[in-house]
Amino acid sequence: MNSPLDPTGPGPHAGLEAPHVLAGIPMRLWRIVSLAPHRLLMLDHDGTLAPFHAVRERAVPPPRTLELVRGIATTASTDVAIVSGRPIGELQALLGGLPISLVGEHGWEWREAGGQLVRHALPEGAEVRLARAEEVARGAGFTPYLERKRTCIAVHTRGLAEPLAREVEESVAFAWGRDVVAPPLRLTRFDGGIELRVAGRDKGTAVTQLLEGEAIATLAVYLGDDRTDEDAFEALRDRGFGVRVGAPDRATLATGWLSGPEEVVAFLEAWLRIAGGERLATG
Repeated sequence: MNSPLDPTGPGPHAGLEAPHVLAGIPMRLWRIVSLAPHRLLMLDHDGTLAPFHAVRERAVPPPRTLELVRGIATTASTDVAIVSGRPIGELQALLGGLPISLVGEHGWEWREAGGQLVRHALPEGAEVRLARAEEVARGAGFTPYLERKRTCIAVHTRGLAEPLAREVEESVAFAWGRDVVAPPLRLTRFDGGIELRVAGRDKGTAVTQLLEGEAIATLAVYLGDDRTDEDAFEALRDRGFGVRVGAPDRATLATGWLSGPEEVVAFLEAWLRIAGGERLATG
């Protein structure tokens, strides 16, 4: 007897060739994707679309991934947005001219598909405190690990041996101390580092704002790998699905998981087949 998940058998999911091999994706997600009148697919960049690279400028999505994102974005039924901690300028350089919305620096920068770049004003005192944080970090010898952005200063430890990575993160947190870590900044840990970021916007508020521009019946799905993506998963709990990219080895608010960027490709292939016109049988 054929399994109900057998794509070649006569079961209720006949004709669906790939999603059943993605062990971490509930089959009900594919059914809802199939039935939704409109969809919003939101994707993190590093660790989700693009494999991690020690040189951040080389963390480029594979050509097949970009091809699939473009294909999905050009269907009539799915809007696509990239939600990242990177500035939009970096995203554009890495992604090319995809017809999608870009959300940079955790929601402090926006660019709708074909639109102009919008930067939200920072709260009073943020720039002064970020400058002070950079001065302290460089003075303490952390320049090789630093990345300064408009809304945050990050210390990257990915690629370092685990003991050294923890030592660097704890040392810079101590160096910043209470004099630097104060409103409007907050200290945030991410997978592969630690950062001081302007509070008030995060990937959860970005998801909420993206949804405000969609019809109420829109299905929203967000793929992300980092701790910072948990804010997005939480924002979607009553409106769609969060999918964590990475081994299911820690607590998450996501409702599904993919093992890494390789399985993201399979997910996007399945999405394109369904959203591009194929619908699951209703049984």
